[in-house]
Amino acid sequence: MSPTIVTTPQRWFIRGFLVGILISGSLNAISYFFRSQRGGNLLGTSPDHYEALGFPRTLWETGNTYGGLFIDLPGLLVNALFAAVLGTACGLLTQLFRGRLNDLIARLDQAIAVPRRGTLQFSLRGLLTVCALAAVAAAGAHYAVAGSPVVLGIIYALGPWILVLIAFLPMGLAWQQRVAVLVPAALLLMLAAVAVGGALNPPLEFDKVLLYIFVCWTPQSVLVALVLTVSLVFYHTASK
Repeated sequence: MSPTIVTTPQRWFIRGFLVGILISGSLNAISYFFRSQRGGNLLGTSPDHYEALGFPRTLWETGNTYGGLFIDLPGLLVNALFAAVLGTACGLLTQLFRGRLNDLIARLDQAIAVPRRGTLQFSLRGLLTVCALAAVAAAGAHYAVAGSPVVLGIIYALGPWILVLIAFLPMGLAWQQRVAVLVPAALLLMLAAVAVGGALNPPLEFDKVLLYIFVCWTPQSVLVALVLTVSLVFYHTASK
């Protein structure tokens, strides 16, 4: 058994259920690009474009107040039931393969376990990457002050990947410590996006910026998690 990751049947079901919820959230996010007019108004440059969101049923659209509510409650119920069914199916699937998953977790946990060190360490490649990120951040700050929507586009398109780089660049950290780095970095990046949206002309409301971050980051987060998981499994399996 893994000493750091609980592998009981209940925990595996919960993990599978949450994966199903995340997939459902990604489908809702991706639906924005299919339901909205020509990419909607992600950068604040096309306020006249029609926007809508929701899968399998539309939850929200521009110009519809839903009787004073922000979203369509019947649509929310349908989508929530869909997410629950999908999550339950994924939970049962993880329980079905629980034996193999336990073996995999045991091997991975032993392979990636590292002792805690007092200071952060970076490789030469990591330092070069940090310098590149700093240069991108400086350029982004320059354009952000000028009220350029390009900065929002960069945050939308590269945000999850930048966060992963920030979390994985330091050497000698356990995965729990990397999560501790990732969470505040994500919050800071979201605050930066809200600030950039407010500096646009016309300004982009903060709730719209957060909605667009959900639309752009959720599918990418699923892709990032898939790439990292497959890479980790392949690396440690091949090294045996």
